[in-house]
Amino acid sequence: MKLVFEKTPLIAAVTPAMNATSNKNTLTAIDGLLFDADGGECIITAYDNEKGIRTSVEAEVKESGSYIINAQKFYSIIKTMPDEEITVTVNDKMNVKIESGRSSFELHALPGSDFPSLPTLSGERSFDVPQHIMKKFVSQTAFAVAQKDQRPIFTGAHFRVTKDGMTVVSCDGNRLAKCTTACDIANRQGDDEEIKFNVPGKTLSELGKMLSDTEDPVTVALTRKHVIFTVGGIVFFSRLIEGEYIDYNRIIPSSQKISVEINRAALSASLERASLMIEEKSGGGRGYVTCNFTGDRLAITADSISGSFYDEIPTGKEGEDIRIGFNCRFLLDAVRAADAETVKIALSTPLMGVAITDADERPEDEGDFLFFVMPVRMKD
Repeated sequence: MKLVFEKTPLIAAVTPAMNATSNKNTLTAIDGLLFDADGGECIITAYDNEKGIRTSVEAEVKESGSYIINAQKFYSIIKTMPDEEITVTVNDKMNVKIESGRSSFELHALPGSDFPSLPTLSGERSFDVPQHIMKKFVSQTAFAVAQKDQRPIFTGAHFRVTKDGMTVVSCDGNRLAKCTTACDIANRQGDDEEIKFNVPGKTLSELGKMLSDTEDPVTVALTRKHVIFTVGGIVFFSRLIEGEYIDYNRIIPSSQKISVEINRAALSASLERASLMIEEKSGGGRGYVTCNFTGDRLAITADSISGSFYDEIPTGKEGEDIRIGFNCRFLLDAVRAADAETVKIALSTPLMGVAITDADERPEDEGDFLFFVMPVRMKD
């Protein structure tokens, strides 16, 4: 195999593929990038047996072939090469030579046949969603995905798609995030009235990096065990999490006794300051932030063996006064994720979860968010 690339397009094609390779330094099929070259392009594939990425780049294919090259070493090499054409040659002895200008490196390759078997990268069920909506929903639900849980279903986000819109939900047992948009789902294929699937949290994180704030579509296709996202020239695929998702609507109270409207930026900044005084692992202090809603103000306090914190924020409140405690990080993550100038906090008792929504009505096609955060039991 002998290929000649322009440096910039080659780096642009390899960069997203690095998100589906392992960080090991040994040369194995999973640690490598598969180069399939024929005609006037080279297809580059990375796959770690859980998720994978396929990209393509124009190349002068002097000799076609299919070989695996160590991903980390190849990526590091091409980034440091001169801004000239890069030639990649693999001979019959599996020796790789990477040349640009007067610089050259030599590596070892594996035959393309050693690469892990890929899933079918097409599905009978598929649909298109504008990238800006998918990106927003991913960012607003990622914080509530469980990092570790004995129930795998909580380590991902649940998608529900109908012809009229899409809902994405995540829940880690302490927090729940729900985002909904009412919009036409374009190019919807499949006989199901609604499409439901569960995407791993790590997949969501990588997908968010590929999306842009544009109307350009991301195409989502589903097989029985995999989801395939096509973003521009990138094909990103991942295993799905099997199982039925929780009935999330039953978790969220249908009505709350107390309603508070508060500036989101002011609340976020106050919680940031409070977090400086919370030492959850120190064994001293309360380990939580206390929110005291009284009259037209919110008093936030926190203390630890290092010191204490107090702050007040003006609010608009309907209902009785209430004092409630939260894990500061859990509440702060939800407030940060809210894309609203003013948020509405609905609550009833110090032991019931609170719902955080936009205080102002917004067009249905912009998408609504609802974050639900459980309180902590205070010591006094």
